[in-house]
Amino acid sequence: MNGLKTSKTEKLNRFWAAMFDIFGQKKTALFCFIGLLIPTLLLVIGVRIFVPDTVPNDDIDPSVLLEQSRETVISEVTGEALPKTEEKLKLAADKIAAGYDYDNALKLVEEFEAAYTDCDDHTAYKEKLNNDKALCVRYEDTTKVSHIFFHSLIADTSRAFDGDEDQDGYNLYMTTVDEFNAIMQQMYERGYVLVDIHSMIKTVTDENGNSVYTQGDIYLPAGKKPFVLSVDDVNYYKYMTDGDGDGYADAKSDGFANKLVIGDDGKVTNEYYEKDGTLVTGSYDVLPLLEDFIEKHPDFSYRGARGILAVTGFEGVFGYHTHPDWKSILTEDEYNNEVKQAKAVSEAIKAQGWTIACHSYAHFGYGSCNPYDLAADVQKWEDQVQPIVGDADVLIYPFGQDIAGAEDYEGQKYDTLKAAGYSIFCNVDASNDYWVQIHDGYMRQGRINLDGYRLYHTQSLISNLIDAATVIDKNRPLPVPSL
Repeated sequence: MNGLKTSKTEKLNRFWAAMFDIFGQKKTALFCFIGLLIPTLLLVIGVRIFVPDTVPNDDIDPSVLLEQSRETVISEVTGEALPKTEEKLKLAADKIAAGYDYDNALKLVEEFEAAYTDCDDHTAYKEKLNNDKALCVRYEDTTKVSHIFFHSLIADTSRAFDGDEDQDGYNLYMTTVDEFNAIMQQMYERGYVLVDIHSMIKTVTDENGNSVYTQGDIYLPAGKKPFVLSVDDVNYYKYMTDGDGDGYADAKSDGFANKLVIGDDGKVTNEYYEKDGTLVTGSYDVLPLLEDFIEKHPDFSYRGARGILAVTGFEGVFGYHTHPDWKSILTEDEYNNEVKQAKAVSEAIKAQGWTIACHSYAHFGYGSCNPYDLAADVQKWEDQVQPIVGDADVLIYPFGQDIAGAEDYEGQKYDTLKAAGYSIFCNVDASNDYWVQIHDGYMRQGRINLDGYRLYHTQSLISNLIDAATVIDKNRPLPVPSL
């Protein structure tokens, strides 16, 4: 055994002697140091990677740590992840309450309390929500609700009012972006609140066991006034958007948005050609502009209400080439993609609270046509438009032309429309602030056109809504033509 140890010692001594002869003592010492350093560094790095740092970081915001520690819960109120901090909870609940939906604001708080039992006490906050709710009163008569409407807005007045053959029509029937924004601001300041047209009615069971309509329940603070908003012909017709006649939107257009698209944030917005040919997205028409306004003023919308978009079918919908004629122009994949995009936009529109309505297929007067032409037109809309936008129960009459006067609906035309699923019918009547009929099986409402003609020629008729003289765009050619 001692001989073996001596042999190993001699070998080790000879090794170091050889190293000293070849490299010298200093270099040999350096090699030994590096040989020990590298494994040590590797060990430290491994520990940092694989062993979690359990030392708390005093620089981390406590609310961040709280969010990280709480599990994600989906709210039944919003359909999104429940806020995880007190601050975010109250921001979300306050926004819901601003739209007069106090019950859902309270429910959100209760969801938070149930999910995170270590949360703060919300007794005082819930008491405030209940007190605000108590200040709301039932609107006394939903047959006294105004309904305003627009067509596609003029985004560039220099192109719309350029002296060509379309200028007079735009001047009469269209509203500019600046005018629309001013109208919304004035109506907001006068206490108007946007409501969903469906909230004007509710279904009850009568003494015979039949489901019938009666006035709906709208609860607002005293002095607030509900109104409905709609937009006609949200198709972005080619005469407005296609300047060179090739069927596609371009910068030679008349200064209108050319389609609805889904933006990077998942919200519906507009596609628009600038005068220099730049294609941009943004708020250039009613839908995104109203969304912008409500984002700043959530109390302008009753419980998330939005407006109505009325579409025809003879040139596709929302600016997309969905009309069957395009099947022979586009490839099959290209056409199917147009339909796919239009469907996606339709779903996004409805997800944001908007209603999509029928505005007929070919845009002719339903009041003056015969019952057979009306039925054929309704069928075309069902065949070509409904598969894209979904079912519709609201009919916005083309040209505002109703199928009857003030008398009750009856006859073949009404039977056709009823069978097609329509139960809310909107004509045009700007002679009064409102005109509404609620019958057992349907509702009718008159609409007020806030366009160039109305803003210029009949300012007194809309004085309860706005001060029209202060709204008119300085770039609108005056006088506006007469009808």
